Amino acid sequence: NPFAKYAKGFFLPLADLPLPANSKLAEGVYVKTDASMGIKGLPQSATGQTAIWTGINAPQVLQRHISGYPTFTLRKIIDEFSILKVLDERGKKAAVLNCYSPIYFENVKKKPKHVSASTMIQQASKIPFRDMEDLRNHNGVFMDISHEFFREFAKSFLPPGDSLLDLRDPYEVGKNVVKIADNYDLVIFEYFLTDKTGHDQNWEMAERVIQTVERFIEGIHDAMDKTKHQLIITSDHGNLENLTTATHTANPVPTYLYGKHTDSFKDKISALCDIVPLLYEKLGVEIELKWETVKEE
Repeated sequence: NPFAKYAKGFFLPLADLPLPANSKLAEGVYVKTDASMGIKGLPQSATGQTAIWTGINAPQVLQRHISGYPTFTLRKIIDEFSILKVLDERGKKAAVLNCYSPIYFENVKKKPKHVSASTMIQQASKIPFRDMEDLRNHNGVFMDISHEFFREFAKSFLPPGDSLLDLRDPYEVGKNVVKIADNYDLVIFEYFLTDKTGHDQNWEMAERVIQTVERFIEGIHDAMDKTKHQLIITSDHGNLENLTTATHTANPVPTYLYGKHTDSFKDKISALCDIVPLLYEKLGVEIELKWETVKEE
């Protein structure tokens, strides 16, 4: 478990280690959350992300876990119940903070079905994707937070010396996220290098990823007003906590809660599909989240 070796803050409880004295993290709650959602087998990304972003128990609908890209049924669920679409249609302001490169948009055009559930939730809505100009203007975040990985491949489309190639302090990026969030009812950021690191069983990368994410969350914490904001952090499956395997794990995932609604949320989350209904309740959105079980060939 690399958290036992490298964690200094947010990830410490995932190695059964105590948080630092006087840490704001201790004011939050770590909820053990079922990523399997009642279905046997290892949790996977397509079904797990669909559940997180829609509130529909996707593994239960399909009676199995789906890795990679969403299937026909999962795409239909996302098209109807994408949290971004639902909120936008009801006059709420929501956004995904991830900024995408020209290369990513080209790949989506070439292979429109080879996109993740997290991309599809935005495609299902009328909310525009953030791009390099948003990143330049600090109006979003690249997937690696610090630009450590971004700067290596961005050299193919950015001129030498471009400010986007400069490293960014994850702590300051986290603080800026809260500033952006003040303009919205809900903002989402997806980070997937934890997953890639687990699949690669890469200890060196694990150290860098853990340090980056912990500093990022520390910045969010320090900029938040816990009487006004609500932070929710979760994962579609276990992975990085066990580098003896390149696969996902059956471990429960942590859902971390800090802020205004923590006390009312903490006892109502037991599975990934429980999060969206709670958000709708607090945002005054009335909707029936239901989908019949199907069998895809």
